[in-house]
Amino acid sequence: MRLKEDKHMLKQFIGDKKFYKTLIAVALPLVLQQLITSSVQLVDNVMVGRLGEQAISSVAIVNQLYFVVILITFGALGGAGIFTAQYFGSKDFDKLKQTFRFKIIVGMMIASASFIIFSFFGEPLIRLFTQNDATVEDALKYLSIAKWSAFPWILSVSIANTFREIGITKPLLWISIVAILTNTVLNFILIFGYLGFPALGVFGAAIATLMSRVLEVSLTIVLLMVRGTIFKTSLKSLFVIDRKLLINVIIMALPLTFNEALWSSGQTALFQAYSSRGDTALAAMTITNVVSQIVFVTFGGIATAVAVLVGNTLGRNELELAKENAKKLLFAAVIVAMIAGFILFILSFFITNLYNAEEATKEIARFNLRVNALFIPFYSFNVALYFTLRSGGDTLSTIMIDSGYMWVVTVPIAMILANFTSLAVTLMFLIVQSLDIPKMLFGLWRYKKEYWVKNLAKEPELETSM
Repeated sequence: MRLKEDKHMLKQFIGDKKFYKTLIAVALPLVLQQLITSSVQLVDNVMVGRLGEQAISSVAIVNQLYFVVILITFGALGGAGIFTAQYFGSKDFDKLKQTFRFKIIVGMMIASASFIIFSFFGEPLIRLFTQNDATVEDALKYLSIAKWSAFPWILSVSIANTFREIGITKPLLWISIVAILTNTVLNFILIFGYLGFPALGVFGAAIATLMSRVLEVSLTIVLLMVRGTIFKTSLKSLFVIDRKLLINVIIMALPLTFNEALWSSGQTALFQAYSSRGDTALAAMTITNVVSQIVFVTFGGIATAVAVLVGNTLGRNELELAKENAKKLLFAAVIVAMIAGFILFILSFFITNLYNAEEATKEIARFNLRVNALFIPFYSFNVALYFTLRSGGDTLSTIMIDSGYMWVVTVPIAMILANFTSLAVTLMFLIVQSLDIPKMLFGLWRYKKEYWVKNLAKEPELETSM
């Protein structure tokens, strides 16, 4: 009897053949796309690393600043994306188009704001992380070009995310392959000065990134013209959005944007805390982050799978099925993460040797990679929880377990460790990463309350969950 109960309990977390076929179809292309992107970013990072730890640190600082822009963009577009997934599920294509228009308008506003901020306040922002004048100079060179890349990148993301939310992912994989291979080749030529070009160092890396972004957005627009019939819009209709829908999307997008702004700035605060241990720690954290992305690519697959298997299902008003799919995705997220963690642990033994860095830097990076390998199942579970809550518009819960937890628990502890102890950066990193365990328990409590189980495409007004 006990065995039958255990089997029944386990069965609710395991999907049938159709479930996994859909999961693989929607998640695998994005995972492969991000795996290729992360692998190329690793190659790019190693190329910059050949210029020395100063170059690694300068590019890392700018990328950390851009990380805030990236996450704010995902928050703002994600608010509309929740409606995109559900309107696609309910086949309300007119409103789906309006959510796409919202993404384009808001995306360009974010790109313009970031360009202005980086143009006028670039140096003070960079000096939050380092007072090394040579590192600041290299970072400013990189930023002078990189600040332009927000425009093509955000436009690409607005289009690509909409395709993913309606289950079209394979063409995006090929576009990414072309863009990142172009970026790699241009990096090789412009950083080191091949084929008659001068060796531009970090400045060349920034140019390569911008050119690849322009190519990426060009190919994405072509895809929009060919495959985006149900949501593409003309320029003259760009600002045609139903007032009621606009209000609902803004109500959804504002807390998500606020959440991502707080979370990304929290991550930046953590980066600054680690940088208090010197340029060696800063370079090691950069290596840790870039290498870890090779296995963290599974998180993007989870997000897309939730949008399709939970978000679309909620939009069809199949609430029980959405709850069943959510449980299965949570279980799958942990299993896949355990495999990814094993891969990262193995990589930690040799991958840091690709860098032209001091042995102390490599030792820190190796330790941190093993910490990430250990905790990735908790990270993955929390990612699945976050996107499940978000799929049904439970923005209060997402803020509480994401940016709220970050600023109430994680950042204060990191700052205390950085400023009031002499702990090595490795132990700081271990303590901070372990905080994902209580975060998981808190998130699971919010998930079980089921405020996220709602059909937003059907409900005329949004309600605040408490």
